[in-house]
Amino acid sequence: MQHDPRPPTDERLARQTERLRRELRDSGLPVVALTGPSLPTTARFAGLESTDGTITHVRVAHGDATTGPWATVDTARRTDNRGDPLRHRLEHAMRMAGAHLSDVEWTEDDATMHLDGRPVTGRAVRAGDRWAATRCADAQIDAEITVVARDWPPAIQLRLVADPAPLFDRAWHRPDPLPQPPPPPVPQDLTREPHRALIDAALRHRSQTLTWIAGGGAHPELPAHWSGLWRAAVRRQQELTDQSEPAANRAVSDAITHLTTLAGHADWFDTSPRLRERAITETLLHVTGLADDLPSGPAHRAWRHHQRLVPDPTADFRRRAAADQGWRDAWTAWAAGSTDTPP
Repeated sequence: MQHDPRPPTDERLARQTERLRRELRDSGLPVVALTGPSLPTTARFAGLESTDGTITHVRVAHGDATTGPWATVDTARRTDNRGDPLRHRLEHAMRMAGAHLSDVEWTEDDATMHLDGRPVTGRAVRAGDRWAATRCADAQIDAEITVVARDWPPAIQLRLVADPAPLFDRAWHRPDPLPQPPPPPVPQDLTREPHRALIDAALRHRSQTLTWIAGGGAHPELPAHWSGLWRAAVRRQQELTDQSEPAANRAVSDAITHLTTLAGHADWFDTSPRLRERAITETLLHVTGLADDLPSGPAHRAWRHHQRLVPDPTADFRRRAAADQGWRDAWTAWAAGSTDTPP
């Protein structure tokens, strides 16, 4: 769903709203919302997606995602949800709400929605008594409708929205940020080796995030002293390399990106503590310039080439794919030839 991260001004918000209204009208995509006598709140616009300049999805929300009954209604071109299994949609909503996926019984069955009183059949996935996702394809409006709900009545009543304009007037907007207290000081035992402490925290957060994706629950947060630890690592990088602050910041960021990416692509990173420790040590020696001619030197050179090509959307796809594979192969060769000899 498209959202603009900049704080809106009244004038810019009005222009943006009018543009979205016009694009939605011109797309011909119908807008569907829940209806019924027991609705907790009125419908509001909650986002859209587009492909090649044409709107393909529009979302309408009801209720509060943090408390009470809540539901979203997605209307999409009928061919656009083939890569989005219904259960995955429900799992994502539950994760974002902090619900545990394994604490409930999952069931799937046929289902029927009613759109302006007309039955539309499809499938429903339910997670316990509170959560459900239902999807139906309606040939009459040439669209697919997906409803994800928490604490919502099982009978789904829908209506075609004749005039979507009022939905935009009720759209959710990011509130102005509250003043934040200063971050807590970095524990003294971490300031001696801030690079390593920062890497350990990033890898721990990655592992916790994977656990959250698999099972739900509370969303993992970075440690409270993360920003202070980052600043300490940047200062230490400057001391070791004489780099400017921006260059040191980029170097620290690149080291974290490299190792967390490696953790996601190399099985040995999680299964072999010895190889993981050596990879972290050699990466930090490389980024700080404390050692030359490291065994992992080819992997670091391949990473630099990878980082120049892979994020560049204008680069040839085959060259980007080759750079990605070259980086992986370099680490695979390093792991195959690694010994217990310290770097």
